[in-house]
Amino acid sequence: MAKRKGLLAFLVGAAAGAAALFLSDKDNREKTARAAKVVAKKAGTAKRQAISKTKKVVRKSKASARKAVRNVRKTVKRA
Repeated sequence: MAKRKGLLAFLVGAAAGAAALFLSDKDNREKTARAAKVVAKKAGTAKRQAISKTKKVVRKSKASARKAVRNVRKTVKRA
């Protein structure tokens, strides 16, 4: 078990070192910052779309529920 923890620590350290080496260059930092901004913008768009779709589904569900209640009330009045 201890060997696995040591291996995991080694892999995490190696990944952190590679990231530090990659980000040490100014061009790479700028490219990473631009990519992060693009991803953040896409995430914001996706969030807004998900919220609007959810609201639309809720509105449709409420409308169909009201319609079902009206139909049941009409049926009960007839009987």
